[in-house]
Amino acid sequence: MKIANKYKTALLCVSILGLSIPCLANEIPASGTSAQKVQQEEAIVIRVDQNNVTLQAVGDKDKKLTAPFSNESEFKAGDKVILSGNTLKKASADTKTDPNAGKM
Repeated sequence: MKIANKYKTALLCVSILGLSIPCLANEIPASGTSAQKVQQEEAIVIRVDQNNVTLQAVGDKDKKLTAPFSNESEFKAGDKVILSGNTLKKASADTKTDPNAGKM
């Protein structure tokens, strides 16, 4: 009887351990500057309301974003801008969105 209880206890411990193994993290979290990659995306200003600016991605017409920016007064509807992290700046003339723009 005591041996049967020991086997049951051992089986229970092994089962709990087996169920807990998939819960362990198998990825090492990224740290430092490699985790903070800044992606720049080109967008068009759709609307400016108070501090909120509504943007539409140039490449994907379904992708829209409304966010507050401190320099919203610099932009108007139709401006091409570059979204870099949490900052917004106007796209310069040397930024090409169309690869055939400079060709004749």
